[in-house]
Amino acid sequence: MINHNCSNHEIALKLINDYLLRTGVTGSEGNPKHRYLWTDAFAVQACFALSYEPEGKKYRSYALNLIDLVHHALGQYRHDDPRPGWISGMSPDEGKNHPTAGGLRIGKKLTEKKNGEPFNQSMEWERDGQYFHYLTRWFNSLLQAYKETGEKKYARWAAELIKTSERFISRSQGLPGISWKMNTDLSRPVVESMGAHDPLEGLVCVINAIEAAPESVIYLDSLKQDFQDLCQDMSWFTTDALGIGSLLMNTAIASELSLNRKPLPPNIRPAYLFAESLAGIDAYSILEFNRLKPADIRLPFRECGLSLGFRVLYGIRDRHQSLDVDFNELGKFLYLVEDIENFWCNPDNQKSQTWLAHRDINEVTLGSSILARFYPEAFCFPGNFGSTR
Repeated sequence: MINHNCSNHEIALKLINDYLLRTGVTGSEGNPKHRYLWTDAFAVQACFALSYEPEGKKYRSYALNLIDLVHHALGQYRHDDPRPGWISGMSPDEGKNHPTAGGLRIGKKLTEKKNGEPFNQSMEWERDGQYFHYLTRWFNSLLQAYKETGEKKYARWAAELIKTSERFISRSQGLPGISWKMNTDLSRPVVESMGAHDPLEGLVCVINAIEAAPESVIYLDSLKQDFQDLCQDMSWFTTDALGIGSLLMNTAIASELSLNRKPLPPNIRPAYLFAESLAGIDAYSILEFNRLKPADIRLPFRECGLSLGFRVLYGIRDRHQSLDVDFNELGKFLYLVEDIENFWCNPDNQKSQTWLAHRDINEVTLGSSILARFYPEAFCFPGNFGSTR
């Protein structure tokens, strides 16, 4: 049994419980239609983490309920959209069986940009549509559900979702690229620039999809090749906190693939990803002024994204000693992660505008980071997919 000798654990429990209640996953007073794909993805895995606790069985049900709520809300058009039903265009019954076949909306407050409407970069942050990197995040939550339950539908939904993401790929002069954002029905790009880690995320997801649902290789093989082409000669180095966290998380997932003897291209192998992660977090740690800034000019979910990725990879380091990568090197940055968690656990800092303006995502990311200290396996589906917990 894990000794929760950490006051932050109780804070994490309250943060996740408050979010579940507020968004209608539990209780009857919240709004179950209040969904946001990125936040819900981490909330699913946080629930699985809590389900490992002695009295935590109910959180497994919460996680699975949340998946259904997300699919029914974000797999369909908005209530104020004249287009009805599932984004995929399937009938109601088909849509329930294949809820990710048309992708999933972000869950933004404003409707998507209309075709022909002038592009407004600041406004686009508040408009709905589909983000590539949100689809890959939800993909990981679905695979976690498959790992936890053994129910094949979650692996199938994950494979269908990553298959849908091929519509983000475009070719200019024969060279593939990934649009950062598409409109809701994936008929046109909205933001064509590619996210720094999108090819990496895409390739790791496709490899895992084929591993979890071998029958999907028939329709994912060409997509795998596209992502491999996109990853060619890429560097993943970043000093962005959330980007570092994402890279650490992908290092953990790639390590699991390598542990299961899955061949990986050179620049997504654990040693390469870890070297890039380590360089990034080292550079970030030197920027001491980041940690001296007041709460009102810091972005908690980005910082907690870093600490979450750290907790996951550092927490499973003993599993990967055979990979000849010294993940223990991360230990020298433990102080940085604890500083981030302790800073945002402080009630005074949770009164800041940057916390309150993005309360849901801040609470869930912080709660997930703290829980990953105790249950890192809830965030990287370790082991073979043939066996479940």
